Amino acid sequence: MTDILLVDDEQPLLRILSRTLERAGYGVVSADSVEAALAHAAHRSFDIVITDLKIQEADDGLKVAQGVRALQSNIGVLIITAYATVPSAVEAMRMGADDYLMKPVETEELLVRIAGVLERRQLRREVQKLRSRLCADRDAGVIGAETGLKAIFGSLDRVALSDLPVLVQGESGTGKELVARAVHEHSNRQGRAFVAVNCAAMPEHLLESELFGHVQGAFTGADRARRGLFEEAHNGTLFLDEIGDISPALQVRLLRVLQEQEIRPVGANVNRKVDVRVIAATHHDLAARVRDGGFRDDLYFRLNVLPLMVPSLRSRRDDIPELTAYFVERHCSKAGRPVPHLTAEAIRKLAAYQWPGNVRELRNVIERSLTLAADTDVLDAADIRLDIGAHEGDWDVFRHLPRLMSLADLERHYFSYVLECTQGNQVKAAEILQVGKNTVWRRMRDQRSP
Repeated sequence: MTDILLVDDEQPLLRILSRTLERAGYGVVSADSVEAALAHAAHRSFDIVITDLKIQEADDGLKVAQGVRALQSNIGVLIITAYATVPSAVEAMRMGADDYLMKPVETEELLVRIAGVLERRQLRREVQKLRSRLCADRDAGVIGAETGLKAIFGSLDRVALSDLPVLVQGESGTGKELVARAVHEHSNRQGRAFVAVNCAAMPEHLLESELFGHVQGAFTGADRARRGLFEEAHNGTLFLDEIGDISPALQVRLLRVLQEQEIRPVGANVNRKVDVRVIAATHHDLAARVRDGGFRDDLYFRLNVLPLMVPSLRSRRDDIPELTAYFVERHCSKAGRPVPHLTAEAIRKLAAYQWPGNVRELRNVIERSLTLAADTDVLDAADIRLDIGAHEGDWDVFRHLPRLMSLADLERHYFSYVLECTQGNQVKAAEILQVGKNTVWRRMRDQRSP
């Protein structure tokens, strides 16, 4: 439903216009002063504000237009007045009005003007969306929307246009924060604050103060009052990364905030209203943690209204060439050096790797490889410095095997994997496996034999 904020200090006209618009199918909230109008706009999103130019004998309708646009940048503004003059019309448009209508107001004319304002509002939104996509620097976490991330981006607009909580899940390094930022940038809160906090990065008592704020003297060292991140993100989006690591006590407080849309700073006696869209992320399987008693089921269901699963890099290998090219171009641009040619062998080596660190690891590998490469014009397979030893003892590598298998089968799989990474180079494979070249040759012969 389209929501309208209706502002006029004449109560009879306010009631008539309100009933007219409600019969036309609009949701209407009425205000009879500038202060009341701005209070409504600060706590609720509207599609259009319709305001009288003269409020309490002053041109306060212009204050309404300017104030609501400051709170909601994409809101439509329609000015209605009995004092239509060219200067006032010009001033109204300059202050952000979309249209200007004289009293007495004809119902059909009013509805036509409203439709026009809403159409222009939608066009502005589309222009902003296209501009942000064309002009903003591409984020590596959202490259590959046509391949591995297609499932996420197919529903991104629908998820973004809602104000419901979002739960982004995926392994570390997959770009969960970048997906959260994409949701924010496509939402009605675009242009407002996007505040991010890593919940696993600080102790419970510090995280509580960070999220909800505190009053002066609330605890030792609290020599002044401080606003929390929920208030910093008012009318915007709060991204709670690694939500699965917060304590049971904080889980209770967070659940209440989501339910009541109000916070209580540490040491305070009263609650404060906030309008915040919460996007949470975790690398944990939260459903499993709920079953194990490590996470509250009511908070899980409250957060998991709109779930997004970010796939691992190894499950979207088709994106590796594009991601690699992006990281190469970005690094070279920052370093002020020419972009080298990536050989097909280099791409194959990157595509064959398992990427336990996902996109973050790929970026690090590319930056290290470019820094240490001897040839500045070509990046070959030999120049790719993988983190082969960085994940020793990491059991995740076994979780991605196609099945449990015998030691002999596991050895054959690993032998084939090393040959694939070295593009069949028996000398390099022998060095990695620490065996003789003849051993590698015999194993290749045996694997080819029926």
